[in-house]
Amino acid sequence: MKKINVGIIGKNFGYKLIYNAIHRIKEFNTIAFCFKNPVNFKTINKIKIYTDWKKMLSNKKINAVIISSPPETHLEIIKTAIKKKIHIFCEKPATKSYKQVMQVINLLENKKLLHIVNYEFPKIAAFKFFKKNILKKIHIKKIQINWAIKMPQQKRSTWKNFHNRGGGIFYNYVCHTIYYLQDLFGDFIIENVNKDRKKNPTNIKIKLRNIKKNFIIYINFKILPLKSKQKSIHQIKIFDKNNNFELFSKTKSLSDQFILKKSNKVIFEPIENKKDFRFYPVFENLKNFQKSINEKKILKPNFFDAKKVHFLINQISSIG
Repeated sequence: MKKINVGIIGKNFGYKLIYNAIHRIKEFNTIAFCFKNPVNFKTINKIKIYTDWKKMLSNKKINAVIISSPPETHLEIIKTAIKKKIHIFCEKPATKSYKQVMQVINLLENKKLLHIVNYEFPKIAAFKFFKKNILKKIHIKKIQINWAIKMPQQKRSTWKNFHNRGGGIFYNYVCHTIYYLQDLFGDFIIENVNKDRKKNPTNIKIKLRNIKKNFIIYINFKILPLKSKQKSIHQIKIFDKNNNFELFSKTKSLSDQFILKKSNKVIFEPIENKKDFRFYPVFENLKNFQKSINEKKILKPNFFDAKKVHFLINQISSIG
């Protein structure tokens, strides 16, 4: 099988996690990195280092690009990749707005390019176990999601703080929840949204209704001050007729794994691992990317999934 030559854009997540995963997949051959500041970066296996992504994408040997730069840079990179017929693996949220992701969808029309957007949660071990072994056996009455994260807001001036740059609570957190809710339970409508302020809120309460089975989903997101006594958590409670199920992580660090409980008893706990919890989900999405290219078919999660996520974020963020 012919190797897929890959170029990676992005030094932090792109090198520290994506490259760490991709070089374990024999079908991929990383031939280029693009960083703004490559000082002290050691080249590996003669990988070429670029400081300009346009020059990197002009390398005719590249078959696929990994985009792990800020969302506000995605659209121009994607446009160029499409023009040069390069397959695309894009970090979420895949552009900074619904308008931009729609431009991507329109550009991909009638193209044979393959694409994956790196939504990770459905590939987490506890989520996979729940979907495979529990979901089809239960009759859901309601779902309650609580997600609280401690972040040093005042000291950060990066894109991650700002909704209009593809960051903020919507694109850092809400997008994940929208995707895993749709993946697990199907489509929903928005019934109500409360947030502490319109621009860059740090506290949001959302009420959704599942379209197919008509149950309610309550979501509470909070960004906590570093000195807050409240603990960081990511908790998804699923209530059915006879039992309550809970997907739970303490989220104190990136090595915190999700566990699955049934009526407060742990029924699934992954093997203890000090790696970044995102490693294996990223690895699985990269494997899907490789499979998609080799089999010439679109697999999930992709830009069409990102379009649905952006559409709902656009609705939720505009309410209130």
